[in-house]
Amino acid sequence: MYSIEGSLVKKNRSKKNYSSWHEEYEDKLYTAEDAAALIQSNDKIAMSGGTSIPYAFSRELSKRAGQVSNVTLSMGYAMALFDYMKPENSESFHLETVFVGPMERICMDWGVASYVPIHLGDTSNYTQHIGFNRVTSAVCPPDEDGYMSRSLFASFLDNESIRMADTVIVEVNKNIPRLNSEDFRIHVSEVDCIIENHEPIFEVPEIPITDVERKIAAYIADLVPDESTIQLGFGGLGNAIGYLLKDKKNLGMHTEVVSPSVMDLVEAGVINGSKKNFMPNKVVAGFCVGTREFYDYIDNNTDYVFREIGWVNNPINIAKNDNLVSINNALMFDLTGQAASESIGTKQYSGTGGQVNFVMGSKYSKGGRSIMSLNSTYKDKEGRLQSKIMATLPPNTVVSTSRNDIQYVVTEHGVANLRYKSLEERAKQLISIAHPDFRDKLKFEAHKNGWL
Repeated sequence: MYSIEGSLVKKNRSKKNYSSWHEEYEDKLYTAEDAAALIQSNDKIAMSGGTSIPYAFSRELSKRAGQVSNVTLSMGYAMALFDYMKPENSESFHLETVFVGPMERICMDWGVASYVPIHLGDTSNYTQHIGFNRVTSAVCPPDEDGYMSRSLFASFLDNESIRMADTVIVEVNKNIPRLNSEDFRIHVSEVDCIIENHEPIFEVPEIPITDVERKIAAYIADLVPDESTIQLGFGGLGNAIGYLLKDKKNLGMHTEVVSPSVMDLVEAGVINGSKKNFMPNKVVAGFCVGTREFYDYIDNNTDYVFREIGWVNNPINIAKNDNLVSINNALMFDLTGQAASESIGTKQYSGTGGQVNFVMGSKYSKGGRSIMSLNSTYKDKEGRLQSKIMATLPPNTVVSTSRNDIQYVVTEHGVANLRYKSLEERAKQLISIAHPDFRDKLKFEAHKNGWL
């Protein structure tokens, strides 16, 4: 299937002899309406996620509601609520997602979407197993050799699934940056339909940093040695960590996602990859998300190398980086060290994502370490403060990362190192970084459960 040496050769879909790729491009131009008309009942469509969702195609596909039935759409982290996602169109369209964002949570509440529990690094295995007969993605315009580039969230759609599909539909948008990636290149001859639509793409503004996140980030920064290679998540905490790493020296990066905080660290020379033993001098990533400024910065930026998510998130490849520091978030912990990062009871809130991929990769990295962070408290529906460190997790809550693989846990109240610790030691350490208002109750529960 996919190997470190490169992707499989993709199918040449040209059915005519063309004098140039320019002629072929013109011949394959479709309106979004005509491209959407190719979709038939029972089709299975794999679509790039996030900012790589083809907007014009999605709007026209929505208009096929009532004309088709039982069409399965696989996508992830939608940035808008298209009509095909709405309950009134559920007989025509059903959604599957490997990662749950705000739009997917709405669709799951409506009963029109299903979550597929997988590690994000297994996305290509999932798409190939399903055998999607149609694939679609937004792309940047062709270069001088006729190569377009899937971009931003391109990793949600892999090369082998494109090769296997009956129909490949791309939506060319000049506002999409061209990522430095051999994996994401796709030639005009490798597609069937080309839509042109140059509307602005979704931007994700930087999330404001809270005081609690600053405190957590300060503890995490102390755990990141100079010359290590880091994996950093997206969001307020990721930004906070980024700002507090500015005094570090010669960091490298091998990560699932890059965002504007990474841009700042690279521009400041903090992340330069000079001490990186695997793919040195490059930021290695699977996808990116951010602002227009960030998209312009990432365009053709050779400081970065983007690979398919199955390669980036492969623990074997992660572990090739010495001193790999993995930094991830959890929703809650129990006192034995189980990390719940994706569900609250039976409600799917997020997804497994690449958390376990990077926890395992860091575990087998020479000198590696993994860090899990969380705010110590949250407010319930009545506005009452509750602890995110609990004696036991709420019933039916999914454990994302096993307690066997947890190393550092960080809250705004400190750091707990759980690796090779007994249940008694784990309970003591986790209670010590819980909010002070809940420590006595947690001690009582720990005694009752026989951990203290």
